[in-house]
Amino acid sequence: MPKVGMPEIRKPQLIQATISAIDEFGFPGATVSVIGKKAGVSPAIINHYFGGKDGLLEETMRSLIKEFFEVLHAELDKVRAGSTLDRAMAIVGASISQSQTRPQVVKAWMGFWASAMHKPVLYRLQNVYARRLHSALVAVFREQLEIQDAREQASTVAALIDGMWLRGSLAGGINSNSAANMIHNYICLVLQAKTHANEALDK
Repeated sequence: MPKVGMPEIRKPQLIQATISAIDEFGFPGATVSVIGKKAGVSPAIINHYFGGKDGLLEETMRSLIKEFFEVLHAELDKVRAGSTLDRAMAIVGASISQSQTRPQVVKAWMGFWASAMHKPVLYRLQNVYARRLHSALVAVFREQLEIQDAREQASTVAALIDGMWLRGSLAGGINSNSAANMIHNYICLVLQAKTHANEALDK
């Protein structure tokens, strides 16, 4: 976490510079010197307020996670009166929204995911992100499914989102519409199967 005293206006500037550096040079090449040059600040300032590159990477990942959940909550608010399918797709839509699929942001997320396996702080942040996404999906599926089924379907949909992300990023770009349609079809099958099962029990 940055030390108290870092001018608020500098944080977004440094975070954007970090994302830009990762985009251009990859994680290893996004050094404090490169990031500082892009942000127009000295490496000493980054080292002082963030404790070096790792601290700035942590703050950047926190920023991306915060941005994602702000988009997610906004999308859920739009369908507050909608169906379970509407709310599930709102979560899917937030996960593959334009803000999350910009080429620079995709490279940053991919870099964070890879680094999380080796850096405990990033690993903890990744777990926070994964748990919150899973909880949001469970809450939606719980409207129609038993708790264990809701948890299993939440895990499956989260895996589908991650899979679309990975395949799209490696292919040079994420086709949000195509990815959303495929996940939509899967969720429809799950909810229809539950409806049919309930109807059979009622007969």
